Amino acid sequence: MKCEFILTGVNMLFKQLMMISLILSTSVFSDEIKKQPEIGIDDTFLGQKVDLELILFDEVGQPITLAEASEGRPTILALVYYNCTSICNPFLNAIVDVINQSPSAFLPGDKYNVVAVSFDPKEDHEIAALKKQSYFNLFQGKTNIPESSFRFLTADSTTIRTLTESVGFKYAPDEAEGFMHASSLIILSPSGIISRYIRGLSFLPVEIMVSVTNAMEGKWAPTVKKIVKFCFAEEPEGRGYYFNFLKVTGAIILFSILFTVVILSVLLNRKKKTPELETKGA
Repeated sequence: MKCEFILTGVNMLFKQLMMISLILSTSVFSDEIKKQPEIGIDDTFLGQKVDLELILFDEVGQPITLAEASEGRPTILALVYYNCTSICNPFLNAIVDVINQSPSAFLPGDKYNVVAVSFDPKEDHEIAALKKQSYFNLFQGKTNIPESSFRFLTADSTTIRTLTESVGFKYAPDEAEGFMHASSLIILSPSGIISRYIRGLSFLPVEIMVSVTNAMEGKWAPTVKKIVKFCFAEEPEGRGYYFNFLKVTGAIILFSILFTVVILSVLLNRKKKTPELETKGA
């Protein structure tokens, strides 16, 4: 009787905990969804093909396709907007820095091309040209980099939507700063296959060399461990990573529920077997 009473109490407590967890998680997650637009990089697009025939505009306002901008080489695609006042400048600076740190045998125009594309349809070729020149002037002793291998392009809203959706780049308008978005290099193979994402605001020459080499060979692979991605989420503005409290807490609750179910099942099975043993003993 005492064991049955305890099991009944535990069972009721378990049901109440499940109900409370469900109510809290539903409320918290719904609030979170309302507060946060979908921002970031969806790397499930790895291995997918980007349409290289998309028509954009170069620094003098002439139509140019991604295929023409890549010149048959692997391409480092950088999605930014040129009037950005937050992470775009540090992001583009990081690209220039890693090129300056790279060996002379592994530079744009030789092994790969760099293509920056503004995802703000209001920006035109004039601002793109000014932005390109300001960054091109930062190359230190890299006089052999052709300007055609370091592109700053613009596009209309339809092309921008097609391109960003095809690479899993998710952003949203922001009244205060223009757009909320993440920062990531998107490495494309010569045929337009997404080979790798390199997130962040600093890059190592070896990262670029390995990524470009893999893209040339048609290889693609994730760059972040799944457990790290599960536990940490990228700041919408790309300033770093924060502990993903909701996701980890949800996993702990789910594990606790499963563990409780197993324990209850074992206890109930033991209770059912005990009377049988007592009957046989009598």
